[in-house]
Amino acid sequence: MIKTLDRIEKALLGQILIRKRLISEIELERALSEQLSNHKKLGEILLERNMVSETELDRVLNEQNMMLGKILLQEHLVSPLQLEQALKKQAHTHKKLGELLVEEHILTLKQLEQILEKQYWQKNGFWLIS
Repeated sequence: MIKTLDRIEKALLGQILIRKRLISEIELERALSEQLSNHKKLGEILLERNMVSETELDRVLNEQNMMLGKILLQEHLVSPLQLEQALKKQAHTHKKLGELLVEEHILTLKQLEQILEKQYWQKNGFWLIS
């Protein structure tokens, strides 16, 4: 039904940090090599080696994990009450949030696709959060 839903995927943290020019490919390779031997999270290694600041890492992780409901609220496409009601309904129907909001005529399909595209690009490190 909604083609954009199929394109959503989680980007690798290292790729996003490179795209944002926060680390180099060489720094990423070093951190990934270290990760193989100590099994720490990549972010932890980057912080320990002072390759990124905690603020930069937090910002990138927040962008990567931006949830649909939060984006809809930021864009003023739903009210907090509408979102809360849709999330409650979602828990019972197990439908996707966006589909429910379209079914309830709160969003148009075009609005949903635009927001899902924004979410996709944010998760991949190409969209700035307003």
